[in-house]
Amino acid sequence: MRKVAIPELEFSLWYKWENRNMYQQREYPGVYLIAISNKNLENQNPLFSDVVYIGMTKRKQGLRGRWQDFQKAINGGEGHSGGKAIFKDKGPYQNWAEKLYVSAMSIICNVMNPTSDDYIKMGWIAFLEYEAFAKFYEEVGGHPKYNTQ
Repeated sequence: MRKVAIPELEFSLWYKWENRNMYQQREYPGVYLIAISNKNLENQNPLFSDVVYIGMTKRKQGLRGRWQDFQKAINGGEGHSGGKAIFKDKGPYQNWAEKLYVSAMSIICNVMNPTSDDYIKMGWIAFLEYEAFAKFYEEVGGHPKYNTQ
């Protein structure tokens, strides 16, 4: 029987949305947080009180691909429910007074040709997303503003 240790939920520092590609492991799937703020959050540890959306991806294009979908949606395009919810509320990103930030936790695995270990790791992503929701609920209450249920 396989014993699997799920990694501890640990997010990166905040990146300004425009700097998201500086996140080194963006090619892998994972869990991510989105913040919209007038404060400069860049290079700060994320706090759930700043989070407006929690997301995840197991896509072959990793976080980078999911963030591309989000970028399209916050400018009126299709492809990302959270981004569409934010666009509906705030309009096109280029018109916002606030800044958008992202923080992430990647899981290094092979989504293209997964092994049995890779399938386990992809399952971690779903677990870690729900753990992030639970921590948000404990610290802030409810769910993030732009997560639909």
